[in-house]
Amino acid sequence: MSEQRGNLKQIEQKKSLRLYRRLAFVTIEIALIAAFLSYRHNITSLEQLSWLPEEKVNVETPENATQNNTDLAELLYKEVRILCWVMTTPKNHRTRAIHIKRTWGKHCNRLLFVTSEDDEELGETVVINEVEDKYEVLWPKMRIAFERIYEKYANETDWFFKADDDAYAYIENMRYFLYAYSPEMPIYFGYNLLYGGRKDEVYMSGGSGFVSSREAVRLFVESAIVNKSGCDINNHYIPDDVAIGECFRAVGVIAGDSRDVHGEARFYLFAPFMVLMPELINEPFWYFNYSFYNPRSCKDCLAKYPMAFHYISPADMYLFEFFGYEFWTIDLPNEPEEVLPKKLSWDDVVVLETDNIWNTS
Repeated sequence: MSEQRGNLKQIEQKKSLRLYRRLAFVTIEIALIAAFLSYRHNITSLEQLSWLPEEKVNVETPENATQNNTDLAELLYKEVRILCWVMTTPKNHRTRAIHIKRTWGKHCNRLLFVTSEDDEELGETVVINEVEDKYEVLWPKMRIAFERIYEKYANETDWFFKADDDAYAYIENMRYFLYAYSPEMPIYFGYNLLYGGRKDEVYMSGGSGFVSSREAVRLFVESAIVNKSGCDINNHYIPDDVAIGECFRAVGVIAGDSRDVHGEARFYLFAPFMVLMPELINEPFWYFNYSFYNPRSCKDCLAKYPMAFHYISPADMYLFEFFGYEFWTIDLPNEPEEVLPKKLSWDDVVVLETDNIWNTS
């Protein structure tokens, strides 16, 4: 009798064990199905989100994220009008110029391309075919471009920024710097160079570009190239940036100092890595002898608000555009609120003497 009771107890225990196992399997199956359905729901939601118009995508922004001061940029867009014009050629329309239009050119108040053939995809162009379209004959091309652009747009812009088609410019930083200056001042800014190393012949490098006031361009167009005194318009083979520097000097246009308060340049002859990596720039590199201000190359030598770089590939233009306008960072140290610089009178404008210790001319 006791043996039968023991067998019945074992049978009931086995039944209970099978029941628990079955319940466990059912629970696991339900969990797996729920996880799969949740995964599919999330994937479907992401797919639907990717097709929504950009303005309907609501993404929460961390409170400690930082981006460009857009309010200040919008104010300066109206206060400091910059017309950008880029020197290019038909063979570079698709490989260089179009990428400027899609990146930094969007931030100008007006963007023009100076070339020898019209191109609808580039947008507004200034077509110059009076002179041979080649690198060795850039000076007459620049001179004619300045004449035509000034005649058409002088009344709707304050500053004229000229750049090559392998430059990248931060136009917002340029506006911030130029805010202190009146476009009625005869002045222009860029990377100051010494022609032949001579301290009395200062001009701005044309590669990364230079920005000229409306008054500077007026004096160039209405006086320098008309009177021709100290402004050689007949020598087509003189470097264009040297030639316009000569013409500007002839009519009293000042080569301004665009460095920041730490003495760092804001226009650069090269890409950023050339400034940040000292081992890439060694003496007797011409950069040292011909720079007006003492050239520097070190990890901390890049200005906080740079304005232009040279020798920039199209791929790097998109990279700069992303990190400059779309990239956000978290937990940056709190920066003081930006304050616009004080407006300067002409008497307040100071251009320091050369401090280039490498130049012995």
